[in-house]
Amino acid sequence: MLRRDFIQLFLKSAGCFTLAASSLPFASRLGAATGVSGRFHFPQGLASGDPTPTSIMLWTRVVARLASTADVDLVAQISPRPDFTVITAERRVTATAASDHTVRLLVTGLEPDTTYYYRFRAGADATDLLGRTRTAPPADSERPVRLAFASCQSYEGGYYHAWRTLLNEDHAARADQRIDFVLHLGDFIYEALGYGAARAIAGLPSGGGSLPGFAEKGYALTLEDYRFLYKTYLADPDLRAARARWPFVCTWDDHEFSDDCWQSASTYAQPPTAEQARRYAANQAWFEFIPAQLSENPAQLNEARDFKPVAVVDAPFAGKVDAHGLDQEPNNLKAIGSISIYRAFRFGKHVELIVTDTRSHRSEHPVPGALNQQISGSPRYVTPVEVVRICDAGRTYADGHPPAAITLGDKTFPNPRRDAPAGTMLGATQKDWFKRQLVASDATWKVWANSLPLQPLRLDLHQLDPKAHELAFTIDSWDGYMAERAELLDYVADQRIPNLVSLTGDHHAHFAGSIAPDFDATDEPRWVGAEFAVAGISSQSVYEGVLAYTPKDSPLLPLTSFAGSDGQPRDNLNTTFLWGSKAALTAAKTGGNLAQAEAVRNPRQNRHLAYCDTHSYGIGTATFGVDSSQVEFIGIVPPRQERGEIGGEILRRILFDLPTWSAGAPAPKLAPPTIVGQKPYPLT
Repeated sequence: MLRRDFIQLFLKSAGCFTLAASSLPFASRLGAATGVSGRFHFPQGLASGDPTPTSIMLWTRVVARLASTADVDLVAQISPRPDFTVITAERRVTATAASDHTVRLLVTGLEPDTTYYYRFRAGADATDLLGRTRTAPPADSERPVRLAFASCQSYEGGYYHAWRTLLNEDHAARADQRIDFVLHLGDFIYEALGYGAARAIAGLPSGGGSLPGFAEKGYALTLEDYRFLYKTYLADPDLRAARARWPFVCTWDDHEFSDDCWQSASTYAQPPTAEQARRYAANQAWFEFIPAQLSENPAQLNEARDFKPVAVVDAPFAGKVDAHGLDQEPNNLKAIGSISIYRAFRFGKHVELIVTDTRSHRSEHPVPGALNQQISGSPRYVTPVEVVRICDAGRTYADGHPPAAITLGDKTFPNPRRDAPAGTMLGATQKDWFKRQLVASDATWKVWANSLPLQPLRLDLHQLDPKAHELAFTIDSWDGYMAERAELLDYVADQRIPNLVSLTGDHHAHFAGSIAPDFDATDEPRWVGAEFAVAGISSQSVYEGVLAYTPKDSPLLPLTSFAGSDGQPRDNLNTTFLWGSKAALTAAKTGGNLAQAEAVRNPRQNRHLAYCDTHSYGIGTATFGVDSSQVEFIGIVPPRQERGEIGGEILRRILFDLPTWSAGAPAPKLAPPTIVGQKPYPLT
């Protein structure tokens, strides 16, 4: 697209503006603040996003204290100095009612690898926080790049202590040890109320939708509902301060729209429900509240696109999909096509950041929820691995000879995907772009911002009972889309692409390990990279979630938790994932005798894992340099009580070191970390 064409389209979008910085700082040309103070305020603070060497997107939202719906005129300023005695760029902009009084301002012509300060003024009132951001280093920069990565921040689930801890540490750090940017991997908001009880949200503007057994307190239905959730989350002081200090690069996962969604389908009920209007509303709200360079992203292979208004209504899915599982119902195509957020960034010589969207273009879950409910009692959890493999491959299974029926023990089920295409997480267009982006980059590290883990978390119940099956913990992640995962990671190996690292979240646990095209290989898998999955900022840990849903009289309860000799609970879910179910049951039966438990350890159980802590909260940091990368998980106590500016009490730091490897060489298997502080069970 020609740049002048882009500028015209960009300026037509509500709340969107551009500004070219001056090469020389100057005194303000727009004068001092005028009028009576106290008329306006900025309840969600201000933010920056998607840094490039010469540009940054700035954001704010302004509110008239007299509850006026009129447009509000602002002055935006950016400066190399925190006191704004000189100005690099400034512009009058308008916060319109049409954009819920949010403003997105693209500033271009900035200096690379430079810290800038920014603010917005409305009359005599200014943003109460000082905005600080940083441009990316140029492509020839040798310096290491340091980022933080985060996921899953249910407002009701807990407080944002991890953000405050990160802020406190960054303020105290040396200048060369400070964070360049924050990578947010999804679940920035939660669309439904009731995901926790640490703090309350009164209710949604529309009253919300509800279903028996799920989201009885309401889930977002309308644009105003989604806007309300962003405004609630962004009023949190710790999150406001984090967005004011660092530029964020964001992708979404499911809860920005709907739990375990795919395309414009919600999965609260079975079969899934086509909700194109909700998908469209969620897209618009994300675009209004998350500063991101989409259409204007300068990457050579850019296919991201700003949100565009289209007419969308809810309509049943057509039941007709293309060769990649994309439902062809026109409103579905318009809703998911209203915005495109997958994109890439270059940070110096060492980091190519590739940001994917694992929701908008994916095919339906490989095992239909109703069938999975019959098999395991859950729509998308604890599914027999062979069932996933058959269903995911569809008509391509066994070289084009899929079975007509699937047999499990004494039960037989018709194969629901016998004639369906193989599953996809990325969709055809994004997958092609992803491959081209990998091959085109000469950066030392290819860092995949991946909202869902590639690594499986398997349950080896067949080690306890020969009639049982090996289970995939969840098929909503990449372990539900095994064929495409293998295709992509085989491509990495075949193209001799070194130094691939996936940064991910979603599972509400800190875990890390190596990645391979075939995790189930008879011999040692062909490792092609490493993956680090960060726990939630505040969302309920997976240990607590599994414990809450397991009946107290269930024979499987000891695989999750048991009381040790001191009467304190042990997080035995870690043992199950790391050592296997027989080891976990032995630990429970012996009151925590780890020697006996490890003696019956399953050597093939999740052998890719280097670390797993399922009862964790916190955040991650990563530093990528010329010959190695260092990744740290910060684990904090459950963030249930307000702590002000103290931040979260740190339980442990988990430190990984990953050396580079050359093109064509096998990736080194990720070594176990150094743990500073209280070690999680059974690593004690």
